[in-house]
Amino acid sequence: MGRKVHILSDIDPVARSATCANCGLVTIRRLNKSWRCNTGSRESFKWKQHRKNKCEHCGFVPQHKSQLDVDHIDGNKKNNDPSNLQTLCANCHRLKTHLNRDWEDKTVL
Repeated sequence: MGRKVHILSDIDPVARSATCANCGLVTIRRLNKSWRCNTGSRESFKWKQHRKNKCEHCGFVPQHKSQLDVDHIDGNKKNNDPSNLQTLCANCHRLKTHLNRDWEDKTVL
């Protein structure tokens, strides 16, 4: 499995957007002297808008939003239905992933 090639065109540095040959319309970031694709279209991260202000499992209230994750309840990263998303602190998320073995392919019998 090779890495995706990101070739940018229509770069708008003010809006930090561009068209990537691989991803389509993307946000971009400055890396050294060149612009880079944020490695995903805007559609890829729509689940982030469902992040709440505290952990839905233990009630932890973070000092910074980076202390909270949006978890896919069924373990399927492609299922971004709002009913399949929950906000967990990093500790609860790690424990849930470990106990449910979310990294395993559950379609193989």
